[in-house]
Amino acid sequence: MRLVRFLPGALMLVPTLLFAQAQGRIKGVVTDAGTGKRIAGAKVVLTCPEISNFRRELVTDEKGGFATLIVDATKQYLFHVEAQGYQPVEQMNKPLIGGQTLELSFPLKSVQEVMSEAQQKILDQPGIKEAREAQELLDDGKVEEARAKFAQAVALKPDLYVAWLMQGDIDQKAGKNDDAIMAAEKCLAIKPEFPQCLALMMNAAQAKGDKATYDKYAERYKAANPTDPTLYYNEAVGFLNKGDDAKAKPLLEKALEADPKYADAMFQLGMVYFRMGDTAKAKEMLQNFLTMAPSHKEAPTATEMLKYM
Repeated sequence: MRLVRFLPGALMLVPTLLFAQAQGRIKGVVTDAGTGKRIAGAKVVLTCPEISNFRRELVTDEKGGFATLIVDATKQYLFHVEAQGYQPVEQMNKPLIGGQTLELSFPLKSVQEVMSEAQQKILDQPGIKEAREAQELLDDGKVEEARAKFAQAVALKPDLYVAWLMQGDIDQKAGKNDDAIMAAEKCLAIKPEFPQCLALMMNAAQAKGDKATYDKYAERYKAANPTDPTLYYNEAVGFLNKGDDAKAKPLLEKALEADPKYADAMFQLGMVYFRMGDTAKAKEMLQNFLTMAPSHKEAPTATEMLKYM
């Protein structure tokens, strides 16, 4: 019988060929999803769920490209791609075997684009979309159409307190104070100390002559928004209408503490000083008033008063 001798090199040939056939080449590019511009310096991290210790990090070249060789192309690999100013992406891919090259493209969205899309998604939600359309109608002076749209908005999204506020504001300006109060109550049930809704309730109650309701919500408004000078001013005007300068004076002073450029409060305080006989302070206040608001409706009165000081 003839003996056959096996050479060691021949023994190594078969596994080497099998090993080479299991390899796979990968070539990829990272781009800006919005412009298509290639992104240099992007980081590409490859991991393999089936090989716990496999991790390879690549960085794109000046043309946004990268390339690598995968020894075991029989498995799936996770590609994590990131770049500064962009939202990262992840994608599972299996390399091609047999000397073929898998070509990949990773378009990345900028953070700004992602935020813009998210914001648009929110704006297009039922209720919010109608409220936005209502505001556009209101800006165009189409008040009745806007009011109807705000009503649609709260029907679709009852917790949209801003839409309740806008609907109530339209009603209050139209003299429909009961409807305005209802809208304010809906708003405050959702956002109990929302200053604008408290103000709406106050305005509607005042227009109805409901002092008890006005006072109740005025206290809540003051607690929620203590630096608003209009509250002090409006309260002072109530005393001025009764001829009570003594009670009006500290309120006007508080209004000016909150807003030193509050022209109405400055004029009224100047007049209070004049009636109280404090000519020096009255003159100073009215001069400051004219300097700050020369076109104010009370400017002629202030000018005339200064002639007697």
